[in-house]
Amino acid sequence: MNITIEARALSAASGGVKTYTQELLKNLLLLHTEEKLEFIYGSQKLMGSFPGVREAVIPLYSDVLLPLWMNTVSNHVAKQKPNVVHYTKAAIPKKKSAPTVVTIYDVIPILFPETQSILRRYYWARALAYAAKKSDHILTISQRSKLDIIEHFGVSEEKITVTPLAVDLTHFKPTLASSTPGVGALTPGVFPASKPYILFVGTKDARKNISSLIRAFAHISHQIPHQLIIAGRPAKKEDNSKQIVQELRLQNRVEFREDVSYAQLPALYSGADVFVWPSIYEGWGFPPQEAMACGTPVIVSDGGPLPEVVGDAGIVVPLGLGPHFARELRGAQRDDGFVEKLAHEMLSLIQDDARKQDLIQRGLAHVKMFSWKTVAEKTWDVYKKVAL
Repeated sequence: MNITIEARALSAASGGVKTYTQELLKNLLLLHTEEKLEFIYGSQKLMGSFPGVREAVIPLYSDVLLPLWMNTVSNHVAKQKPNVVHYTKAAIPKKKSAPTVVTIYDVIPILFPETQSILRRYYWARALAYAAKKSDHILTISQRSKLDIIEHFGVSEEKITVTPLAVDLTHFKPTLASSTPGVGALTPGVFPASKPYILFVGTKDARKNISSLIRAFAHISHQIPHQLIIAGRPAKKEDNSKQIVQELRLQNRVEFREDVSYAQLPALYSGADVFVWPSIYEGWGFPPQEAMACGTPVIVSDGGPLPEVVGDAGIVVPLGLGPHFARELRGAQRDDGFVEKLAHEMLSLIQDDARKQDLIQRGLAHVKMFSWKTVAEKTWDVYKKVAL
């Protein structure tokens, strides 16, 4: 087959969509060396990323220009005449020039418009609906996202294929801090830790519900010696977590880190006593997977697909949302009942070494059930299904 894949996400500094796109392309090439693949980038800097593959650059200078860029991509695809074109970042052109597959990761712009800039809020609500309805097939990354796409866009179940995501187990594995260059200077006195620590990794977005984690930590901080480390870059619309730390007078017990590199993450995960991710909603959840792969016991909320991500290898704390959860999501960020349940599970796990060891072993086994090879295989099956 002749396949064109739009891969503008590779221009991002980091993020789950970039990881998905990078791993998908890499594994498609490993599985289908005889097929004709073309990758379309938004930046000249990406040329040569995949030697031996036909590559094209259509410069994207700003997301403001995305509709025009997509139109140019459509014209390019019309000239190339592939059997299938795959758009990997949730939007498709208005002009359809080949059988079209699109990856829609979640419906966060619909459920949480306040986390988006005004421009993105306007664009993505419409772009997602159009992509869902006009594409020939939708790929998504969790059963939860599949249900949300069906509910919000009215597409049939048969039009959607779920490809649960994986982490790189050659990178994310139990790791000593002393074996990772640069880690020793990461947080003097904390990492490598003079005290045990509870860890959160992710952007400081209100949807991540870090405020509940800080409040839960405040409930138990007098009973444990642990620090709380919150690692991750600021969100475009940041939460109020730093303000809450000050209000609760936890400045000496909570540390924010925005300078943790990809290379340093395995040691940071491995050194944590417990990893906690209380997110209100996700499309998937790489950090809990990464923590399990590094041999760290995991506690998550039941936000979005997180129960799918951890299976029986993690502790799941219910947010207490009903069947109409979309209307209740914002209230969950202020739910004292959830904070108390989270604090209880954190303290119980910290004090139970046998349970920690059980979860560590379960987690290490669970992450092996997911692979990028499987993602690529299922994606290729979809290409065959919709191809000319």
